[in-house]
Amino acid sequence: MEVHHSHHKPKNWKEYITEFIMLFAAVTLGFFAENYREHKIIDHRMEENYQALLQDLRQDSVRLKELQADNILERKGLIVLLEAIYQYQDNLVNWEQVKNRIASIEKLPSYHTFFMNNTTFKNMQSSGMLSYVVNKDLRKELSFYYEVLFKKLLDNNALYDDDGRKFYYDQFPITLPTNNRKIDSLIGGPDQLSARYRTSEANRDFILNLPTVKTVIQDPLTLFKVESFYLRFQFYRHLLMTLEEQNKKLIEIVRQQQ
Repeated sequence: MEVHHSHHKPKNWKEYITEFIMLFAAVTLGFFAENYREHKIIDHRMEENYQALLQDLRQDSVRLKELQADNILERKGLIVLLEAIYQYQDNLVNWEQVKNRIASIEKLPSYHTFFMNNTTFKNMQSSGMLSYVVNKDLRKELSFYYEVLFKKLLDNNALYDDDGRKFYYDQFPITLPTNNRKIDSLIGGPDQLSARYRTSEANRDFILNLPTVKTVIQDPLTLFKVESFYLRFQFYRHLLMTLEEQNKKLIEIVRQQQ
């Protein structure tokens, strides 16, 4: 029996080169397609992060403005109090005048502190998305606001809280009863003090006429205690101004990234 063998014509070198080029092109295109897809995903995530950052920063801005507005009236109250103590201890005014000045004070610092919303920044930090912030100025300003100023804020919040409690509860408790009556008017229950002491105005007049209040105002140490708290208040106020300035700068830079 005759057997026929099939013979395959060997490929020439051009065919091998063509196949290699086609395979290389396919792999390369696949790589670029995957890279493009990942790039689009990162761009989308960064856009979401920028939007979230703006929301956090705008919330901070609203709260900072509220505190700054309160601080203007609170500083005025401290100045009136200091002037009354200075002049009384300098024998320039009598006790009745001092009482009237203290009674005229609309507000003293309530030592409310500012809490920065750093949720988005922390998420970007932990997920590695901060490395995709290509704007060097933005990276620098974010680090300054959320790391340097944030740490400084935490330290000063603790100091301001501590000094505020000492001042109002131990060193200058004169305004404490009247403040309690204001709280009672908002969240008090059915049981209340009698009318002679219940309203903030009546309570203030009663407290200011106590002999011990005059003794406190006459004490030279009271002047230093008020000055000490005023200094702490001003330090904190300056920090809020710095935060507000940095907040405005960051809002503008982040908006430009969108």
